[in-house]
Amino acid sequence: MLRTRFVTGSVLALTLTLGVAGCSLLPGIPGSGAGGQAASSPAATPTAAPATGDTVKGTGYSYVVPKSWEEQDKALAASTDTIALDSKLTGDFSTNVNVVISSSGAASADLIEPRIVKELTGGGATNAKVRERLTIAGAESAHVAARLTNSGVTYNVQQYYIPHDSSTYVVTFSFATTVPDGDAIDIAESVLATWKWS
Repeated sequence: MLRTRFVTGSVLALTLTLGVAGCSLLPGIPGSGAGGQAASSPAATPTAAPATGDTVKGTGYSYVVPKSWEEQDKALAASTDTIALDSKLTGDFSTNVNVVISSSGAASADLIEPRIVKELTGGGATNAKVRERLTIAGAESAHVAARLTNSGVTYNVQQYYIPHDSSTYVVTFSFATTVPDGDAIDIAESVLATWKWS
């Protein structure tokens, strides 16, 4: 049991780095302040059934996680506002979500998408690609998928950039590489469908 807890915590700490890296592109982007969103065709809305587990409350927002997930101490990784993980391991990997808040401006999808693949690739990610935008709690979010390796652990991420007021909320879901992309997106959208501002 102790070994399982150690593995889970270690993998979780590794998977948080991409969320932090994603925020580094926000400072200095022209027009990334409040009202910086550009008009475009309507983004999709989450199609997965909303998660029905515990509610996680962050700074100005909340979301619901699947029933097998548990909120974690955000002190596990610097700069994170909330962290939650699946208590059921996939191999030795615990699916997880973390939220990082960038206060440098509400960056629109139009501003993020041309830069994010280069940013993530420069941070060590592979297979980075922009995915379909998603409307989350009334805000149009950029969505990117990528693969990252840290200390010998390789995992996939689905990352969302939600602009709100004067901040951008970077929400990163991390999965074992054995989880199909479609299943990963369904899990992410089940959580994002419950996102609320407070």
